[in-house]
Amino acid sequence: MSNTDQKHESSAVPTSTKLERWALFAEIAGAVAVVLSVAYLALQISDNNRLLRSQAHYNALELTQRPLEIMLESENLASVMVKCESDPEAVDQTSWARCSNYYFMQFNGWEYLYYQHDDESIPLQLWHGADAYFKQQIRANLGFSRFWSQWQIAFDEPFRSYVTAEFATAGTEQ
Repeated sequence: MSNTDQKHESSAVPTSTKLERWALFAEIAGAVAVVLSVAYLALQISDNNRLLRSQAHYNALELTQRPLEIMLESENLASVMVKCESDPEAVDQTSWARCSNYYFMQFNGWEYLYYQHDDESIPLQLWHGADAYFKQQIRANLGFSRFWSQWQIAFDEPFRSYVTAEFATAGTEQ
């Protein structure tokens, strides 16, 4: 072999080494693509979580405001509810049934807020305001107590214990 052939042969890169380099570049490019995909998915998940929290907030408002809207629409119901709030034992059976159904909607709203708060799906400020409203109702609205004594069975743990503890606290404050 001549010297030129030896130089050419020694400077030539074997095919297997070229393939290894291409494979390495492909692995690096694949790794970069995976990292970019994960970053993009994280961004989408964050956006979706924000949207879900917004929807949960809207649902909470819708659910808890509906009983108030019903009372605004019906002067008769408003009159019955005032009687139930001040002396629930004095109302007739039909009026108490209306009050109970109204209170049931309110407690369902409170329960929804309770679990959404527990899941951190609603803003903390919404929970604090709504929870304070319902706790005040426990202290001021006698119909709440009668309703809870009859219908607490319709609510499961841990919400039932939470509300029962609030009634106990209200009883010791008076």
